[in-house]
Amino acid sequence: MALSVKIELDKRNSKKNGKYPLKLLIVVKREPLRLPLGYSLLEKDWNEKLQSIRASCKEFDNVSRINNWLLKEKSKILGKLSTLREEGVIERLSLMDIKNLLIRPNDETMTLEFFNETIKELELAKRFGNARVYDTTSRSIRNFAKGSDFPLKQISFSWLKKYEAWYLSKGNTRNGLSVHIRTLRSLYNKAIKLKKISSEYYPFKDFTLKKEETRKRAINREELIRFLQYEPKTDRHKRAKDYFLISFYLMGASFVDIAYLKIKNIIKDRIEYKRQKTGKLHSIPISTPLREILNKYLSKKDDNDFIINIIHSTEPKKQLIEIRDELRRYNRSLKEISAECGIESKISSYVARHSYATNAKKIGVPTAIISEALGHSTEKTTQIYLDSFENDVVDKYHELIITI
Repeated sequence: MALSVKIELDKRNSKKNGKYPLKLLIVVKREPLRLPLGYSLLEKDWNEKLQSIRASCKEFDNVSRINNWLLKEKSKILGKLSTLREEGVIERLSLMDIKNLLIRPNDETMTLEFFNETIKELELAKRFGNARVYDTTSRSIRNFAKGSDFPLKQISFSWLKKYEAWYLSKGNTRNGLSVHIRTLRSLYNKAIKLKKISSEYYPFKDFTLKKEETRKRAINREELIRFLQYEPKTDRHKRAKDYFLISFYLMGASFVDIAYLKIKNIIKDRIEYKRQKTGKLHSIPISTPLREILNKYLSKKDDNDFIINIIHSTEPKKQLIEIRDELRRYNRSLKEISAECGIESKISSYVARHSYATNAKKIGVPTAIISEALGHSTEKTTQIYLDSFENDVVDKYHELIITI
């Protein structure tokens, strides 16, 4: 039985931009079967006789590389068909069966599909914060691609520059763009490790982003005193003040970590917990001002109850939504409080963490101690050095920092 495979520009249906999709045209049992290749071209950029993209095409950084890949895909499909024929099974297979065999999973890694797989893995591992970051980046890229999935190998230096221009044209910041690019790069590196794509396609080597100066996030000691003296007028403002001070007294604990604290995390006048972001164990003494705040939330609770009444659901994904919604209310309240207190610096949930570090630095606390208190673990040499500090050393400086 004759089999044939060719690369064609399918001109039966054009896209709105005038391009036509590239496909593999397979003829088996005298019936045509077309498999999309993930690329679209203008008719002028396609050499039908040679079944290749013309060198004059401006759509790709490296036309030769794409043409080589097209030939490999053609040879791969022809090889699969030949194997099916040699095994004597092709005659009894329908066209749909043949198509399904030819497009087995992992033959082509699609960007948005791979994003979804990664997000599900992160959720199963209960890394909901990371899953949210990947989801946000995925939605941004989906909008850029106008809702259509595309092969991961299509992401080139040129693609990244186009995405950068599109993202910034929407009024977004370069810092936001940096988060998306880093997330996309992590996804790409994961695909390389899983052998889903060859490292020869890696597009990030020469792609750099201009850095945007980060806004000041800390408030000075005078502003902190004003915040401490503020008398909340609403329950929402009372909670916001409590959240901020709990974070400050817990060495700059993140809002997510505060939300997940349970009664059982209180051990012998200390609060011990693992940071959600890094998994690093923290052990912090419960100071007098912290105890005064916590006492408002501790009555009639069991060991597995959350200390702060932010989480009510037992489902992890719903818990994350509850935290996110409360965080929005918290940040809105902090903005209102800062206006009432005459604090010029913009206060947000991050400010307690940055303020703890800044105030520590101003009173002469060693940087290594600050790093230990904040749970920094990215610098291996620093972390090895910090391992020598015991709780009582960090506690001593902590008491200095929170004494206002």
